[in-house]
Amino acid sequence: MATEGVSIAKQTPSFLIECLVWNVPNEGFGHDTLRADIRYALAHLCNETRTAESCSEWGEINEYKYLFHSAQPWTLRDANTFLNAAWNYIGFE
Repeated sequence: MATEGVSIAKQTPSFLIECLVWNVPNEGFGHDTLRADIRYALAHLCNETRTAESCSEWGEINEYKYLFHSAQPWTLRDANTFLNAAWNYIGFE
């Protein structure tokens, strides 16, 4: 995405992406195709990052900090914007 000029991809830390995927339920993985896993993960993350209430307990992979605490260098809106851009970039409907 970043190499193809999607600006939000250049601004989104890889650690945030890693943490987002870590917060996808286990049932989101193990589908017949990797595309199906990615579709589930992006749909789940896009939906859950629409409001703070639905992801307020999400944490970093290291479990030291909440993912969307005010001390983080990113916001919930940043994450949701990236996730929606990824959904559109892949071409899911």
